[in-house]
Amino acid sequence: MITTCLTAMLLLANAILAADAAVSAATNAPLNDVLSGAQSKTIPLTLIIDDPAPCIQVYWWHVAERQNTDKPTLKSGEPILRDVPVTFASEVADVLQRRGIKGKFSVLPYPAGLGSIAHGFQGYPRADVERWLAIVRRKIAPRMDITPEILTHTKAIDLATHKLLSENERQWSTHQTAETLTPYIAEALRILKSVDLPATGVTSPWDFGGQVEPEYQRAIMNAQQQVNGRRQTWYFLHQSGELSFQSKVVRREGDGWLVSIVSQCPDVFWQTLETKETSEAYVRSVADQLLTENGQRGRAADLFRAGTPIVMLAHWQSLFSNGRKTGLRVLDEVGRRVQTAWGSRVRWVTCFELAQEIATGKHSWSDGRSNKK
Repeated sequence: MITTCLTAMLLLANAILAADAAVSAATNAPLNDVLSGAQSKTIPLTLIIDDPAPCIQVYWWHVAERQNTDKPTLKSGEPILRDVPVTFASEVADVLQRRGIKGKFSVLPYPAGLGSIAHGFQGYPRADVERWLAIVRRKIAPRMDITPEILTHTKAIDLATHKLLSENERQWSTHQTAETLTPYIAEALRILKSVDLPATGVTSPWDFGGQVEPEYQRAIMNAQQQVNGRRQTWYFLHQSGELSFQSKVVRREGDGWLVSIVSQCPDVFWQTLETKETSEAYVRSVADQLLTENGQRGRAADLFRAGTPIVMLAHWQSLFSNGRKTGLRVLDEVGRRVQTAWGSRVRWVTCFELAQEIATGKHSWSDGRSNKK
């Protein structure tokens, strides 16, 4: 199932990049000439970072399961690093701060089934876990929404015994209801709240909840109300290669609402995992897939030209790049290009801020539809 999800992600990325090439080829008009009327107003951008956890990269466990080994490797045969230095969180925070980037940052509450981040977990010093959480609270949470990526992002867990089940969380979710999903999501929210990282939304590990989405949506709203007293929330599950805006309100209950935030940019950083290439030219070439130096080409530029809010996607492991941190350098370069090419014509927002604009209809872009029902 992990292989299926990775394959789908890569196919989506290729399809989006191919479509973007066609869009870019079809028009030679500079962005300054294209943007007019409603499109001349500021376009929001947000960055989703999936899979962060203290001290580890959960991707090691994903590949270990797929390869049925305790020594997982990349396609190249290079061993995958299991541990991530605590200092990497500070390096990510520095890039976000330097480039003014806002968005969403997952924190796995029970990473890889090793234990709760509230109490420390096996194999890693409690002090290191606490240092990582302190960095997130102090340097990342002020500009990024925090969400759980449900509990483990590996095997599902029995809430009564805290033993791991035979199914991973994605598989487990396919036969659940709102009644069984609510306490599972609530436990994830509760752990984050206990470490002073209250969550504004929820992130699906893989495509968790996708096959029972109406039940999942109810459960998210129920769990947020129970744990955080929050009636307005959002979740990340879907990706899309469309140019028209795909994020939308999916549920309303009185003054409460739930927004599905959809990523419309592929994780271009992922390719840095599978290569030892780290040159400046390589970094620039990967950044070009989102935004060229002049702001005229790339997936983000095509969304900007269409007047569509830009939801970018990255993963902890795609920024870490198996210890080379090439992906983080690409993110820094993309952030620099956003500043220099677009300036005040765009604004970074958190995912919850974007969800608020969608739910209330109080936004500065025109997406050709209304979410107010």
